[in-house]
Amino acid sequence: VVLVVGGPGSGKGALCERLEKECGAVHLSCGEMLREEVEARTPLGIEVAEIMERGELVSSAVVTALMRRRMRQHPGRRILLDGFPRSLENARDFVELCGPPELALHLDCDDCVLLERILARVSVRADDNIHTAIQRLKNYHIHHRSTMDWLKH
Repeated sequence: VVLVVGGPGSGKGALCERLEKECGAVHLSCGEMLREEVEARTPLGIEVAEIMERGELVSSAVVTALMRRRMRQHPGRRILLDGFPRSLENARDFVELCGPPELALHLDCDDCVLLERILARVSVRADDNIHTAIQRLKNYHIHHRSTMDWLKH
């Protein structure tokens, strides 16, 4: 398992798509899984939609359960986890579930660049507006350093 982390708009998805094509790895996007639940209007999706509209993090239990379900569909394959873990709790849950990752790639970008990218996206995502983007960046900065520090040890 390879973790691909970085702020919203840092290019995690684009990198994972390229690695998926060139290396045959399986690309699992945390954000995409959550958006699929929202689009399917499942009970979980309705709850997740409200959380995402506020730019907040979905609980670790929910995200880890979704990730686990998807990973089980690809036994023996190299997995690229896009945007996961998002918090220290996610990281701990992940390591308990799967063991330490093979590698963690951190895509580091200036906040101004991240905001420009989010607001210029071709896809019109409900969570791609200035207020939600700023909140997502704040959450990223709150959780990122402690998560990466924990994974290093």
